[in-house]
Amino acid sequence: MNKKRFLNALMTWLAVLLPALIAAALYFFSGADKAFSTWYARNLYPVWVGMLGRINGWIPFSVNEIGSYLFLLLFIFFIVRDITRAVRKAVPRRWFSRWLRIVMVCVGAMSLVFMLGMGINYNRATFAEEYAMDLSGGTKEDLYYLSEIMTEEANALAEFVVRNEEGIMQLSGDVRSQAVSAMRELGEKYPTLSGFYPLPKPIWFSEFLSHEHITGIQSPYTSEAQYNRLITPYNLPHTICHELAHLKGYAREDEANFIGFLACIFSEETDMRYGGYVLGYLYASNALYGADYDLWAKVRGKLEDIISVDLAENSRYWAQYQTKLAEIKDKVNDAQLKFNHQEDGVKSYGRVVDLMLSFYRDEIEIRKASNVD
Repeated sequence: MNKKRFLNALMTWLAVLLPALIAAALYFFSGADKAFSTWYARNLYPVWVGMLGRINGWIPFSVNEIGSYLFLLLFIFFIVRDITRAVRKAVPRRWFSRWLRIVMVCVGAMSLVFMLGMGINYNRATFAEEYAMDLSGGTKEDLYYLSEIMTEEANALAEFVVRNEEGIMQLSGDVRSQAVSAMRELGEKYPTLSGFYPLPKPIWFSEFLSHEHITGIQSPYTSEAQYNRLITPYNLPHTICHELAHLKGYAREDEANFIGFLACIFSEETDMRYGGYVLGYLYASNALYGADYDLWAKVRGKLEDIISVDLAENSRYWAQYQTKLAEIKDKVNDAQLKFNHQEDGVKSYGRVVDLMLSFYRDEIEIRKASNVD
């Protein structure tokens, strides 16, 4: 009898631990074998996104957001219920082992879904590797000319976007549909970006995201691209394209930033291009600022004043959310990136500049040769 109970208990715990064990195996195997991760990202992951993305795409609100609230409410309900039982001394037999099994099943299932819905993709062949991009970086002179290109393009578009009475850029169309169209168009140039895209969804309680300094979220559990609807308008086109890039299997932040930039600048929509080039200017000029202040000041002086209004509004918006919660979120995000084999942590966001330098290499060399100012 004792042996039978032992075997039953063993089988029960093996079943409880199975999702976590599979998730752990996928984590280590995908990290050790890039070929497997790349194969998964190209062949099986699109099926995952196509299935969940289409199902959840029929629902007008973020399933991930509402699901998170419901999960939290259920968790609170069961905790309060069992605390009440404990006070009344009416706790069921094997209460602790039951709760332990439930928690382990939930954690294991969420870990497994995360690996299938995003985690494996951290270890795939990078966008740069797939399209033979040179990531050797560049000199501070190269950064100057890259910043200059971004400045000129943003200046040329600045007067054609809609602005409010304060001069702040306003979106004039449906940025969600425009972003999907931009990504599909980019897929014609880069085949790994072709195919189905779900319509992005705004987060209702976006202020919570702002407190955590989050502009967008790609949910591996529902295959939804979600965005903070309260951020400064010029940020929205790139933010949404960034999250859609994640849904194409590019989990690395630097590559999603670069893909989002490309989608914006190749778009037919003025709002999209303007947002893309302003973000491109910020990426390039921030890197230049750290490399050579005098060169940064030179290119900064070429930026149209009306663009500075947008940048000032963006700074004003985020200044109100410089809280301890934001600092904690940054540390958690840094740890999460490193855990998923992005060893630079949050610094990986800045590596988008190397991709931009590679993309604009020929134009930069032409400018250097002709010494254009």
